[in-house]
Amino acid sequence: MKISEFENATPEALAPVLLATLQRLGQLGRNGAVALARLVEEDDADLEEAVEWLADIAAGSLRE
Repeated sequence: MKISEFENATPEALAPVLLATLQRLGQLGRNGAVALARLVEEDDADLEEAVEWLADIAAGSLRE
């Protein structure tokens, strides 16, 4: 999937891309985190909401 397709992608299409990306960033460790941090703008409300959802997923508290 190309980045230009993200805006119109369904959750079902985005989820596997995000999972693979997060796993790869985890493998890269701090270097991956720093590369992502360079892209994040301060006060990005969408990112803050996404981080909260990811924390719920990581804690095992989000299920269908």
